[in-house]
Amino acid sequence: MKRSRIAFIGILGFAAGLLAEPGAIGRSSAQQAASGEAYGGAVTYLDQGWSVDTTKRWYFVSQGTVFAPYEWFLAFEQAEGQELFSAPGHMSRLGFLVDPADPEHNPDGLPVGFAKRELTFDQLPYSCWSGNWVGFGCAACHTGQVNYRGHQIRIEGGAAHHDIEAFQARFGEALGALASSETKFARFARGVLGRGVGGTPEALAEAFRCYAGSVGKSRSFFEAAQAGVSELPTASGFGRLDAHERGVNLFLAGPPVLEARNYVPETAPVSFPAMWDTPYFDWVLYNASVRQPLARNVIEALGVQAPINHATIFTDQLVHGVNVDNIARGQKALMDLTSPVWPEDILGPIDQALAARGGELYQAQCAGCHAVIDRMTHAPSGTAGNGADHRIEIPTFPLDQVGTDPRQATTFARRMVDLTNIDGPPEISSFQAGQVVTEKIVTQWIAQSPENAALAEEVNQGRPNEFRGELVYRARPLNGTWAMAPYLHNGSVANLQELLLPAARRSKVLYMGNWDFDPARVGYESSSPFPGASVLDTRLPGNSNAGHEYGTQLSDADRAALIEYLKTL
Repeated sequence: MKRSRIAFIGILGFAAGLLAEPGAIGRSSAQQAASGEAYGGAVTYLDQGWSVDTTKRWYFVSQGTVFAPYEWFLAFEQAEGQELFSAPGHMSRLGFLVDPADPEHNPDGLPVGFAKRELTFDQLPYSCWSGNWVGFGCAACHTGQVNYRGHQIRIEGGAAHHDIEAFQARFGEALGALASSETKFARFARGVLGRGVGGTPEALAEAFRCYAGSVGKSRSFFEAAQAGVSELPTASGFGRLDAHERGVNLFLAGPPVLEARNYVPETAPVSFPAMWDTPYFDWVLYNASVRQPLARNVIEALGVQAPINHATIFTDQLVHGVNVDNIARGQKALMDLTSPVWPEDILGPIDQALAARGGELYQAQCAGCHAVIDRMTHAPSGTAGNGADHRIEIPTFPLDQVGTDPRQATTFARRMVDLTNIDGPPEISSFQAGQVVTEKIVTQWIAQSPENAALAEEVNQGRPNEFRGELVYRARPLNGTWAMAPYLHNGSVANLQELLLPAARRSKVLYMGNWDFDPARVGYESSSPFPGASVLDTRLPGNSNAGHEYGTQLSDADRAALIEYLKTL
């Protein structure tokens, strides 16, 4: 069955990674972070343990992923008219965080998470253009924002709000318009050549034909693959992505693998998880499926289209374009990131007496699953911790016990792929394939120098590279949970107020894309339709808002007390 709207995923992917430039990020100065230095328009930056420089590098450093030549992206126009595709207003409408130009970190004024890198790689579409490319960095998916009464509160390591499917659709339309209009192409060529790249107009036109042709072949493959299956994709919309299914489709189904049987519709969109404390988790992802930090971030980069020569995956030397240096140093930076403190001067003071009552309820109702940890040390509250060398053991619970939508865990656990087209096994689980590839990439990088080996030991903290597919969901500590709306792994519950109601009383339809925050209910306004909203219908596959019916029998007064306490975490 063919869907009328097929996501344009020819060479685009999206997820998140952990990255930074070599030597750029170290332990930040608390004095500098607390000084309130302004570095971005009217945005309010909270003290989360990072310096201004660390934050800016996080925003714009590359993990190796690419989707288009950099100067081309700056010159692309929107499909209609002459406004640039990268215009701040357009990017903002797609949910990206606009950031001002910065000569050191962001000279061309791109949104948070758009990263530039040089690339020469002998494989389509990358071989079409040797030079600068643009891709997505970790910050694109893991930087959030809360808006309240004119304040824009930036949440470092928080969930992004963009709609990558809308971005891809608009990008595909822009490419099509450019390819079919001599006038548009003439303006595009002036923009690119004016930056001193591209050689001649004829050479640029040939490179564009090469790139557009490669994109078109990929798109045709995915359209045909979708036509061959019966299930339709579930739209992700603002603030969500089915990162696993999409990543495997791009990495192990589409070109150059070209195995339609490996394609699966994306039906398990999830919210982008918060990054604080995760460097200390014993397992990461919602289904607690990946153990080692470096391996998790490498497989993410590959799913977001870091170049790789698939023909070398099952050889002694794997050829790829993942920037493991940046990934490792970004992971080290995350070890310093702390959860955001509720800004009482903006969102209103916390009722401490009410919160104290809520703390008692939390211990009785929640602490058995969601451990309370110290914001600064990341260790269990009441313990001294052991510096950076400790783990947070994250409990997991069977799907039938927690009762939330099972698709993220089940699709991850059960997806099999055939890799004979690249000299691999005829049947292997997608997560086992991920373990094989990441083990080679990480091992090769460690072997390059003693410094790499030492950094890997520091960030991995003894955790081996293990992927698993258990039918469980995790229960992470809830510090910073006020800034993690919407709730449940798939973002199907709008606010904490509704999370503490029986599932039957939760909203069935959410209108996503509004960043206006409700400090009483603790979540974003999503009850009313508005132009440009994406619709999250909880009746569709992957979108269920059922389950997690804990604390749902509290009285109104106790519910209010528990919410007040959650603001303090």
